[in-house]
Amino acid sequence: MKRITFSSWSIVTGDAITAALLEYTTTVADAETSVTVNLPVLEEDGQTSEHTLLLGPASQFDVFDVDGIGEEEEARRFPLPVFPQIGINGLVESNGDAGRTANDFDQMMSEIDNGLGQ
Repeated sequence: MKRITFSSWSIVTGDAITAALLEYTTTVADAETSVTVNLPVLEEDGQTSEHTLLLGPASQFDVFDVDGIGEEEEARRFPLPVFPQIGINGLVESNGDAGRTANDFDQMMSEIDNGLGQ
């Protein structure tokens, strides 16, 4: 189990979730964007609940080991969440419209490069 301190508060969650969160936060920072993620968290009373974190380019965490539950119980109670995809998603068209779409895109980029007609 890991305790993650973020700003002035902290949460306790599984090792795998913590490792994935740290790696994902680097991706968020590189993309210069913000995103929310939902994580299972161990509460003071031993129950598990879901917390939502806002991650951005300035997110900073302090992470350290804490005593918690066994590895099998941790894996069961703290499944690895699916984080939202970050960045630009691309699609390769394979139909007859691909050439027209490419020309439209090139024209838009040219207009942006030329100040949109200014």
